[in-house]
Amino acid sequence: MEDAYALRHFPGGSLAVVCDGMGGHDCGLQAAELASRAFVKAFEAANDKVTSQRLLESLNRANDAVGEYFQKRGLYGGCTLLAAYISSGVLWWVSVGDSPLMIWRHGRLLRLNADHSMRAIYEEYVKAGTMSFEDAMAQGHSLRSAVTGEKIPLVDNPPTPCLLLPGDRIMLASDGVDELLLPRPLSELARRVLDSKSDNFSAEIVEGCRELGRDDADNVTVLSMEFSPANRN
Repeated sequence: MEDAYALRHFPGGSLAVVCDGMGGHDCGLQAAELASRAFVKAFEAANDKVTSQRLLESLNRANDAVGEYFQKRGLYGGCTLLAAYISSGVLWWVSVGDSPLMIWRHGRLLRLNADHSMRAIYEEYVKAGTMSFEDAMAQGHSLRSAVTGEKIPLVDNPPTPCLLLPGDRIMLASDGVDELLLPRPLSELARRVLDSKSDNFSAEIVEGCRELGRDDADNVTVLSMEFSPANRN
C-alpha cells in the first residue's frame, strides 16, 4: 500500500488529507507520508491565512518536503494530494492528481475536484462516442500533475467553498474506488454501499471494492465525514 492519510480536528473545523504514492512502492509510500505530514504541519502553522490560501501554502510546503527528500538521496518519487477542510457549514479543498473528492447527497454522487489524469481527456472521447468507458478507465490513470518537488502544473484550489447540506457524506479517496464509484449510472452495489447507515462508512466503500473482485482492493484509502448542522465543523 502506497497511501497515507491524516485527519485532524481544530477548534474551527476539521481537516482531512489523502495522498496516493507513485514511483515504486518504497518511494511512493515515502512521498505520500512526507507530503501528508508536511501538509498538516504547515496547515496548523498558517492559521492566520484565509482558508483557500492556507490550503495552497500547505500544498507548497508538502511539495517542497517531497522534493528535498528525494533530491538529497538521488531518487524520484511523488504522490497525489487531496485535502479538504470543513468549517462553519462549508467545504474547502486543494488537490493535485486524480484522488477524488465526492459528496453523496440525496441519492446523487457528486465529484467536486478536478481530475488531473489522462482520464479527464479520454472522457471527452467517451462523450463523443469514439472510445468506450471501459477503455477510458483502462488507459486514464497517467497523471498530468503530481506532488514531486518540481513545479506543480495543475492545482485545484477554488477561491470559494462548497455549501454543505444536512446529511451530506463527504468522501476523500485514492483512485482505487474508481471502478465502484465512477460508472454512471451507479451500479446496485455502489448504491447499496453509499446508502449504508454503517458507523464505518469508509470501510463499507472498501468492502464494496473487494466485492468487485479487484486484486488491489487492499490499496484503497477512503476518509469520510458526514455533515450535520448540529455539528457544523
